[in-house]
Amino acid sequence: MTESTWGLQFNEFPDYRRFGKGQKPEGCPEWLEERHFHNWQNQGLIIWKNSDRKLEVLNGIESLKLLRELNSQEIWKSNGVSITRLVHRFELKLPSRKKRKKGEPDPEVEKPKGEDVYEEIIHLPPEAGYELIELLGSKKQIITHMAEQEKKRAQEARRQAWDILFELTHKHEMKEFDFKTKSFEWQRDDDTRMTCRYQAAEGRVWLAEDKLFWNTCVKREGHVGNSHHFIKFAEAVDWVEKEIVHLANEPDVIKEESILSDEEIHANRARLKTKLLNGPYWIDAARMEPQRITYTVLIDLEAKPISYKSFETICGDTHKYADRYPTPGRLANDIHLDAGHFQISQMLGDNSEHFRFVSLTTYYQETSAAEQAQQIWNQSRILQLFKTGEIVRGRFGYQEVETGYIALLGACGQADRVWREEENRSEFMESKALRESLSFALDVNDYRGFLGLSSELINDERLLESMHKTTSYSKFVPDEARRESLVWLAQHKPLD
Repeated sequence: MTESTWGLQFNEFPDYRRFGKGQKPEGCPEWLEERHFHNWQNQGLIIWKNSDRKLEVLNGIESLKLLRELNSQEIWKSNGVSITRLVHRFELKLPSRKKRKKGEPDPEVEKPKGEDVYEEIIHLPPEAGYELIELLGSKKQIITHMAEQEKKRAQEARRQAWDILFELTHKHEMKEFDFKTKSFEWQRDDDTRMTCRYQAAEGRVWLAEDKLFWNTCVKREGHVGNSHHFIKFAEAVDWVEKEIVHLANEPDVIKEESILSDEEIHANRARLKTKLLNGPYWIDAARMEPQRITYTVLIDLEAKPISYKSFETICGDTHKYADRYPTPGRLANDIHLDAGHFQISQMLGDNSEHFRFVSLTTYYQETSAAEQAQQIWNQSRILQLFKTGEIVRGRFGYQEVETGYIALLGACGQADRVWREEENRSEFMESKALRESLSFALDVNDYRGFLGLSSELINDERLLESMHKTTSYSKFVPDEARRESLVWLAQHKPLD
């Protein structure tokens, strides 16, 4: 809306454009200069007065205030519309230039006095009030939304300002702290995090996310830690140094190893073989050699989760949970393998990280299987995804269909995520024969010793189920034993 001496315009969205020399925004007053262009294109109510060559922009909060005043007051109908803006005024007295006598103390500097006041930024004639009511009323929903967003931005700005202030204060507090007077040696992890250690315990002090408190904790493996928070850094350090001694002096927690070492497992298997050898349950590895061996291509992959949730422990450590992994079909597509040419399984169950690709094609020659495995690996995108971190590790080779033996040809993986060294074929067949012999004997304790797994990882019921499954499909146990295992499996619900 434009009159001879004033004008109004409402911009629902900002529209910042550049103009060439001599160009001006459409609909603007003739006197508008380049310095006004930014305000002209701002979001909100644009008001200008031609006689003063003045242009102002009112945001959502200011526009709503103006509409309320116009609807609730009558004075503007006679005196005109006074548009105001909240400003902060302060009075600053300049120091006296009068020379002071020698030895005379400096005069006290008065603190500036300030106050918030509404200051008129533009004055329009009475007729403008009716136009403003009509315009702002028609845009009230948009203006209300603008005001809400402005309040949120203002609150966020205040929060960030306080965060910066608190953080700077606490950083200075930590910088000035004299650690030489403390009982332990403290290490700085970053600008706002310190760590100390005493025997097997660890203590931490770090600035909380809200920048207001110092978080503290002490922790020790196998023990329940402790945590607290403080306003003052010195109090936080004192608390940690006291609690860390208490925690370090607590008795050790004896924890059973979940998995035996390779040496212990090897010793167990040698003992079990001696126990069963030439007995009624012994199955000789030579009997298990097939008349003919065929092969399939095999690829094992460990994938990175595509999403997860996380939480922070009392000691500030981040733990991930609720991992979501790619589906077999998605992973096959990502690595450029045709899912229709492979049997793809997740070895630890649905939504788990370990994937096995086994070719549906069976090869009669070992050399053909090896050549195909190398070609499939080379043509896939496994190594590219390994470089980007989407694949944690991978390996490939071929597998004997009749025995299950895997011959590996190559692998990729980080230094801390290498694949376990596989047995050679002779060792594999000996281990396979011992497994089937132990399953046939149905001795849970012996079978647990063969696997090297504690009862924390797998209970007796699962071991019994595994032994019956092995016996049920074994070709080297009596028919009666196989039938008994099939009956047992039919009578017991499978364990998930």
